[in-house]
Amino acid sequence: MSNRTIRAAGGVVYSHAPDGSLQLLLICDRYKTWTLPKGHVEPGEDDETAAIREIVEETGITCVIERPLSRVRYPIYKRGVWRDKEVAYFLAQAPYDPPIPAVDEGIIQATWVSPETALTTLAYAQVREVVRRALAMIKTQGER
Repeated sequence: MSNRTIRAAGGVVYSHAPDGSLQLLLICDRYKTWTLPKGHVEPGEDDETAAIREIVEETGITCVIERPLSRVRYPIYKRGVWRDKEVAYFLAQAPYDPPIPAVDEGIIQATWVSPETALTTLAYAQVREVVRRALAMIKTQGER
């Protein structure tokens, strides 16, 4: 593993549909993988700023970060080299606006789905765990 960790940031973005149901924002990337919106942290940018920027770039949705959720680390193989990638995920709230997938960034689809659909659609176990943690936080907020 290279010691240069690739940093990324993204979020579990939630909203409420007109019927009051909780909805989560998912993207389908160029590999036809359903995941959370996220992307590279630019030089001089903090994780929170990068998460907001990437979510807007990939989905057209402007969100407000509520709190950090977790950091996920995994190895990726890029240009013939294995590197570590670390993604900082945040819990974020947004208006229930129609997402616009950034086709030029390789985002095939961006859509609001129910938490149940999110947990059965997300491709990676680590990402499903981040969503479970977010759902527990949202539920706790609602009970206050």
